[in-house]
Amino acid sequence: MSNLYKKLFAGIYDPFMNKLEHRFYDYRKGLLKEISGNVLEVGSGTGINFQFYNNNVNLIALEPSPFMKKRAELKVTTKLNVEFLINKINDEEVEKRISDKSLDYIVCTLVLCSVDDPEKALVKFHRWLKDDGKLIVLEHIHSENKVNKKLQDAVNPVWKKVADGCNLNRNTDVLIKQNGFVAIEEEYFQSSIRFHSGVFIKATI
Repeated sequence: MSNLYKKLFAGIYDPFMNKLEHRFYDYRKGLLKEISGNVLEVGSGTGINFQFYNNNVNLIALEPSPFMKKRAELKVTTKLNVEFLINKINDEEVEKRISDKSLDYIVCTLVLCSVDDPEKALVKFHRWLKDDGKLIVLEHIHSENKVNKKLQDAVNPVWKKVADGCNLNRNTDVLIKQNGFVAIEEEYFQSSIRFHSGVFIKATI
């Protein structure tokens, strides 16, 4: 994806998401409002989650797009302590920054669908979280409905190109549980867009 397209994508992301699914905002707020401590947000994007964090959070905002990061910086309030990293989750630089057993929470909202190697990332999450740490996930997943599942598969090649690597048909919920995490809260839902199925999961190691 060219830098021009990445810049345009960052510019339309917030209004596009506003029209696509208002329900995501309720999930974000419910998942994030009570967390505290050392937090890694993977794929912080335009900073849409920043409004939901309280002032007891030390946030590492990981975002590979400098155009997304620029928009996210505008949403940082004085109560929020944020360190930005312009990297992908599996970059070596991230390994150097984050120590084992150093994080209270890892937050992934609508991002594991686009990570190049989600299983590799989940292994790192398990290592970075404290023994009582939590993984918070809000994600697109492959639908269990046969018709919707086929629609996701059909749309995905084009969707992935225009949506900066987002995959509609990953079984991320299964991957999380296969890579050392135990769900303590989870809810599956169908969004207002037919080919969007989703899940939110709060999991522990």
